[in-house]
Amino acid sequence: MHEASLAGSVLQLVEDAARREGFLRVRLLHLEAGQLAGVEVQSLRFALEALAPGTCLQGAELRIDE
Repeated sequence: MHEASLAGSVLQLVEDAARREGFLRVRLLHLEAGQLAGVEVQSLRFALEALAPGTCLQGAELRIDE
């Protein structure tokens, strides 16, 4: 599942930024997925929501534009 791997990479980028910038929580994560990216938005959203508990993304609003 490509989207699960992508979600893991996004989470890692956000967690790295949180450590570097000194924030503990994300309120909104806004992503754009172009038509040629080959990303199933529903699957990406599901994967991000599944990985979020216990991270700085827990409880964050997820906006994914196509």
